[in-house]
Amino acid sequence: MKNIILIFVFLWVLNCSAATFKFKDGTVVNGYIYEKNLSIGNASSEGILLVSDNKFYLHHYPVKTKEKIIDHGNGRYTIEEEVIPTPAPPTSGLSNPHPLPRCVPARINFIHFDSQTLNTLYKHYSSKAKYHKVIVNKYPNNLLHRMAFDDNKAIALGIHKAAYTKNFKTHSQDLYLKWDTAVKKEFGKNSPFISWGGY
Repeated sequence: MKNIILIFVFLWVLNCSAATFKFKDGTVVNGYIYEKNLSIGNASSEGILLVSDNKFYLHHYPVKTKEKIIDHGNGRYTIEEEVIPTPAPPTSGLSNPHPLPRCVPARINFIHFDSQTLNTLYKHYSSKAKYHKVIVNKYPNNLLHRMAFDDNKAIALGIHKAAYTKNFKTHSQDLYLKWDTAVKKEFGKNSPFISWGGY
């Protein structure tokens, strides 16, 4: 019983108060995971929606670069900008919840988060799965807890897969411009529903 109470408190803290989410591209966002009963916006094995400043957080997927020194072998050196490999923005995904438009996916795939954030998210969803599994073991006919166990187990597996995936479509300036244009076209520059690092 003590373990169940501790798990419940841990889950409540992560969902009801702000947490820090770090991205592979270096972005840091304070917010919380969107969760609403029976919403299509809830967490899935594909990723999560974040809420920051009481708005849906739409990630801007910046292109990060670093300096690359090229030695020409004759005493001359030049410096070029080299794109740091990060995952590309999504091109499709699960539907957005109301009141967000449908075309630009707001869900952030787990592959975009850094290892520290993925570790925290994995602990969160695997703890939720364990919590519901305890109840399912005690009450095998409880369908709500069985569904919650299956959902949270699938999310934890999705996070685990993202943590170890090295083969992903890499980001580029062209992909960034396409994403930026699509977001501005669909959401406008002053949407009351999203907070976005691109503005």
